[in-house]
Amino acid sequence: MRLPVAIALFAAFAFTAAPLPAEENEDGFVSLFDGKTLDGWEGQSGSWEVRNGEIWCTGQAKEKNWLIRRKEQPANFILRLEFRWDKGNSGVQVRSDDLGDFQITGYQVEVAERDVMGLWHHSLLAKDHPKKEVRHLMTTAGQSAVISEDGKKTVEQKADPAEVKSHYREHEWNTLEVIADGDTLIQKINGVEFSRVTDRDAEMSRKRGFIALQDHGKGCTVAFRKFRLKVLR
Repeated sequence: MRLPVAIALFAAFAFTAAPLPAEENEDGFVSLFDGKTLDGWEGQSGSWEVRNGEIWCTGQAKEKNWLIRRKEQPANFILRLEFRWDKGNSGVQVRSDDLGDFQITGYQVEVAERDVMGLWHHSLLAKDHPKKEVRHLMTTAGQSAVISEDGKKTVEQKADPAEVKSHYREHEWNTLEVIADGDTLIQKINGVEFSRVTDRDAEMSRKRGFIALQDHGKGCTVAFRKFRLKVLR
């Protein structure tokens, strides 16, 4: 059914409208990074380092690995940080499981070139996993997806993908806000909602887990800073 023009325009605006800057609403947030060391984080030797108050992939890893925050496994929260992408493929994991050997599976916000931003991805699912097709690309830019208890997915395109992705800047610092509340996860970049997923899959959905950063290896050049977390309940 086609919506009246006025309602359709309002829906698109509501999806992309920017809230107040994160710095203006910081009550209840705690820092996850001291700006000097990787205290509280664990990663593969030689793959991560702190430079000038920022966490960087060194670009030395040959294979994908994760820097893992093991001090907490938050359930419902708001995570705020800044990131810069220059080369390769990376991501921010939330509500994820530790598989050992610095490998993480669970919800990932993609961090890469502009064309693929907005992705909610379930990392490290085997190629022959029966739910790989649904969960590999849970949502892309401008989308809102609902995954039902039996694992089936419905997707609504709420905003134009190109317009949404235009708010992301390659080779510059961007803000990221991840909201995890109940069965819904939302990613906002530079104050704009890029995508959301409501995951009710009885087998695969995750209610809590680790925060982690991905280095996809092969010269990945990505940096992160200013990590703040607010637990909602």
